[in-house]
Amino acid sequence: MPYLLAALLLITLLTPPSGQAKESGAPAILLGGSFEHPPVHAFLQGSKKTLLYPATVGPHGEVTPLEGSAWMTASGWDRLVKRSRESSALLLSTLDPLLIRDRKGVLQMAVLTTDSPLLATCILSPGFLTRFSAFFGPELIVAVPTRNKIYVFPKLANRLPDMTQNIRDDYLISAMPVSTELLEISKKGIKAIGNIDPSDR
Repeated sequence: MPYLLAALLLITLLTPPSGQAKESGAPAILLGGSFEHPPVHAFLQGSKKTLLYPATVGPHGEVTPLEGSAWMTASGWDRLVKRSRESSALLLSTLDPLLIRDRKGVLQMAVLTTDSPLLATCILSPGFLTRFSAFFGPELIVAVPTRNKIYVFPKLANRLPDMTQNIRDDYLISAMPVSTELLEISKKGIKAIGNIDPSDR
């Protein structure tokens, strides 16, 4: 049954919402690492390390994975996904990314940081691709080493090789690590395309 719930979760996340939810609450869909072993989860396409799972987020950012039995119905999943969409979209709208340029003034990458563990989930929002495509074009490369930090690069001509150690260090020292995998985001969706950790290649 957890596999069916995980499949439903992915389908719902990739389907545009039909309306605005009126409910709000602590439950959300989170991006996390496979080392967390949540009871209900789904890996991102092509990923070995990065997954999605339902959880509650406490007032101080504490995360508690949800059991499948808590969201067994389709309406329960729909409600949870809508809450998560709204929370991540609202969070994304309040953040100003750090834009990093080279000596010639050419934009090389963007970095998003905040205290909220919901930040990582912002990459699932359609607004994320829309916002950063304006800077980097229709295809993005994203690293999410921690739940509260995202690196965004253009797919071509990027500074990613120069930043791999920084990204890996963020992952190693964080209290909220996610993954050292690299993700490609485009109109086709999100998929894992590699790993900056040599031991996981």
